[in-house]
Amino acid sequence: MQNETHRMEEIVPLLTEVIAGGGEFRLAPRGTSMRPLLREGRDSVVLVAPTELKKRDICLYRRADGSYILHRLMKFEKGEPVFCGDNQTVFERGIPREAILAKVAAIYRDEKRVPLTDPLYQFYINMHCIMLWRRWLFLPRRLLAAIRRKSKKAVD
Repeated sequence: MQNETHRMEEIVPLLTEVIAGGGEFRLAPRGTSMRPLLREGRDSVVLVAPTELKKRDICLYRRADGSYILHRLMKFEKGEPVFCGDNQTVFERGIPREAILAKVAAIYRDEKRVPLTDPLYQFYINMHCIMLWRRWLFLPRRLLAAIRRKSKKAVD
């Protein structure tokens, strides 16, 4: 794969055409929101048409501000998708179905194709979901500790 950088606005028309025809489109994502799974400069993803979406799919979508985002579909609320990057904690809501351009069918790690059926990938997404819920279990304890720290500073 060549190491060329293109703006998403340049790529999207070609991407849309390729996946509309039933093809696959390979893209090297940028940023850190999907770490540790996807690392900029090392990994790329294979995108396909988002015909059937399910929980834990990684989707490429366009926000209302025009930015293109590659995040995991965490759940559906009232039929609407809720997204979050693997390296983030805030859920993103309000993404209309028509804003979803593609979904990931495979990952390339150092030029080796890793299908989403790979046991190590399945282990990763299962552990990721467990860790996501684990952080919520400890939220009351973290909040209480923050309150104690603030009240201690106020007394000092």
